[in-house]
Amino acid sequence: MTKKISHDPNEHPAHEVPLAERLVKDRVKTWLDTALAIELAGYGDITAEERASRKAVEQVKHLALADYSYALVPRILDDLRRAGLLVDGDR
Repeated sequence: MTKKISHDPNEHPAHEVPLAERLVKDRVKTWLDTALAIELAGYGDITAEERASRKAVEQVKHLALADYSYALVPRILDDLRRAGLLVDGDR
């Protein structure tokens, strides 16, 4: 038996996550992706220094930034709530 697939955008699993959290995650992800892309952009031949720099950036990306949605986003949301900019009804 096949599972019925709904094409209604309101039934997408992403809608189970609060809107404020989705917006913060998207903004942080866009910023991180842009910053990393700029850092990793190379011009011409890659020197040993550039290769080492790229490796370091990749390690930081995977080790320190990979869990930003669990480590950073909830803190941002809590800060917004404490500042009165996000109320519990925004969940």
